[in-house]
Amino acid sequence: MKVVCSWMLFGVIVAGLSGETSSSWAQPVSEPTPADTAQPGTEPLMRDATLSPSTGTESSARDAAQPPPTGVEPSTGGGAISAIAIDVPDKPWSRDVSEENRRIARELFLEGNRLFRIPLFAKAAEKYVAALGKWKHPAVYLNLAIAQLNAGQEVEARDSLEHALEHGEEPLGADNFRGAQLQLKQVTHQLGRIRVSCRTQGAQVTLDGVLLFIGPGSYEGWVKAKDHEITAKKPEYLSEARRVTVSSGQLQRLELRLITLSEATDASRRWAAWKPKLITAVGGAIVAVGGVLHTVAFRNFRAYDDEVARLDCGNPIVDRSSGCAQDDPELRKFDGLLRRARRQQQIAVGSYIVGVPLVAAGVVLLYMNRPHLKELRNANSSSNPISVVPLVSSDSLGIVLSVSK
Repeated sequence: MKVVCSWMLFGVIVAGLSGETSSSWAQPVSEPTPADTAQPGTEPLMRDATLSPSTGTESSARDAAQPPPTGVEPSTGGGAISAIAIDVPDKPWSRDVSEENRRIARELFLEGNRLFRIPLFAKAAEKYVAALGKWKHPAVYLNLAIAQLNAGQEVEARDSLEHALEHGEEPLGADNFRGAQLQLKQVTHQLGRIRVSCRTQGAQVTLDGVLLFIGPGSYEGWVKAKDHEITAKKPEYLSEARRVTVSSGQLQRLELRLITLSEATDASRRWAAWKPKLITAVGGAIVAVGGVLHTVAFRNFRAYDDEVARLDCGNPIVDRSSGCAQDDPELRKFDGLLRRARRQQQIAVGSYIVGVPLVAAGVVLLYMNRPHLKELRNANSSSNPISVVPLVSSDSLGIVLSVSK
């Protein structure tokens, strides 16, 4: 009998210790409900921080407390709220809100709580957002923040927590207020900030595919601590995309500047576009002048031949000798024509010698200066394309040369 009593006393002591060390999140309920039997870690803590609007007493067991989901609500004190009072028109968060809107907001709020317990966090968040459209009650913001945290939306949850804390402890209760403060601090430590600016008129700037603004403008806000892709684009402009890594507590600044396609083409050339064209044009002009002079020289040579053929010494039918002598007075009358033709021919040949290489050089330069877009290298890639690694063994000594493109 003494042994049995000792075991009973030990059980009472253990039960007492367990009751004293239970989490402040858990709230006693009078009778178990279907929501009470749900699996731990899937429901928010439903704490009655307000009075029931119908009776002025604490909410019934239907809205009683539930265990908080692991790692979502603040670790000490507070939790999600199960009911909100609508007969508080004089409160700052109720001003200019009709009783009908407050009633609709409470119905949406309770429906959100029901969806949260299932759990359907995204659907619950939709109901909370709809409730805020009718009545921006801090308790709705708090429950929305908890649903967003469960859905992995830390950035949105931080904004909701800030709204929930705007009016102090009164609408949330002391425990919930302190818990929300702690949760806001924890979430903030997990996030970073990013500032993006773009001065290009009409440029669409996106963050991870979500439109931030249309330029010119800027954006600064909280983001998750991870890699993000910032893109700016506009028709007939060269799009710019950047990948940035944001660390916890870090402010990442980024300025985007779009250039037109023609500017991008010019910027990608080795030289100004007019330089190779000018060389080619000058070479072509010189060759053209040489061609004209060559043609004139050919005509003058033919004219000289025709004049000589009219002479008696130049006509084989009249004079069967070896031709006209160099000092023949009749022939010397056409020396000027001959000298002019020879000079024109020499200039034409010189033009070919100078112009043809210029044209060839211009064509080569045009090819080398053709427009192309420069490849954007990954920031994580090695900046040194050549690496040298020593190779040492018992019977050899050397190096390994690696070239990366």
